Amino acid sequence: MKPSTRWVLGGVSAWVAVVAAVVSAQQPSGGAAPQGDKSPQQIAFERFQRAERVMNGSCSVSGCHTVRRIQTSAMDKEGWTKTVDDMIEKGAKLEFPEDKDILIKYLVQQHGPLPEGEGRAILLNTCTICHDLQRVRTRRATPEGWKELLEEMIFEGAPLSDENIPILLVYLARNFRPGQ
Repeated sequence: MKPSTRWVLGGVSAWVAVVAAVVSAQQPSGGAAPQGDKSPQQIAFERFQRAERVMNGSCSVSGCHTVRRIQTSAMDKEGWTKTVDDMIEKGAKLEFPEDKDILIKYLVQQHGPLPEGEGRAILLNTCTICHDLQRVRTRRATPEGWKELLEEMIFEGAPLSDENIPILLVYLARNFRPGQ
């Protein structure tokens, strides 16, 4: 990894840590808030926010690793459960007992598995520098559409080598096409 990339990742990690600390300080300490008359969307959004706080507070803020390690893993529920259990065994702390399930569900939803294929590693190591996996998973495009998007990303500074462009293009066009 280039020193400039390490510097950017370090800065982002520090920023995430500060935001997580501020958000955590603003949260009531009594566990989950009562659901009351909230809409399902509001409840889902609050669970999402809680899951992000758990991930940031238990994983990256604790100094064990940056979120980059999470962004490039793309595991299923079994893989994330094993990883979370391993991290807890190594000393990761969760504020509430229900945080483990919240965290695993979030990790599967936001950083879950991707189809196997030669371009998978390129996607995980390049595209996730700027984008989360949800952005990739929910986008559908024709091969021409993916080619245009990759050209735009390269213009914006995506670190894709000439030999990786066709591999990634085939992977995206095969796995994230319209109608899938």
